[in-house]
Amino acid sequence: MIEHFASEQDTGGRLTPSGTARFSGIDANILMGDDHAPFSVMEMVVELGMGAPAHISRREDKIFHITKGAFLFLIGEKRIEANEGDHLFVGQGQVHSFSAQGDGPARMTLVSTPANHDRFFQALSAIDTPHDPQDVEAVCVNYDQQIVGPIVQG
Repeated sequence: MIEHFASEQDTGGRLTPSGTARFSGIDANILMGDDHAPFSVMEMVVELGMGAPAHISRREDKIFHITKGAFLFLIGEKRIEANEGDHLFVGQGQVHSFSAQGDGPARMTLVSTPANHDRFFQALSAIDTPHDPQDVEAVCVNYDQQIVGPIVQG
């Protein structure tokens, strides 16, 4: 029997969603995170043309694994087209953005270390829509994120 990672006492096993977040056309299943996890892991479905605005994550390194469809990424000043099976790395402090491209939603898995990005996603998801820019800024400050531009587009 394979155990599911459900709490800080678990030492390994199958990851199952422990929470969700939705904002900016992103539906995220949180597979790992919280104060006791070594990193955040989220499976994300991103609506066509939607994604993350250009931002800086000051304390987190990230790996993105594209599992379905296509994305356009901005990493630093580079624009990178990423397709199913591609892996991308974003180091802490780098400007980055992404948007789903092609003819429908795209899917990817995000691994972020140290664990914190899952809580950032949940805090953004909790903001009433339409988003008040001051509320978004307060969440960003609380999680050491800085939005510096719009969503990258093709």
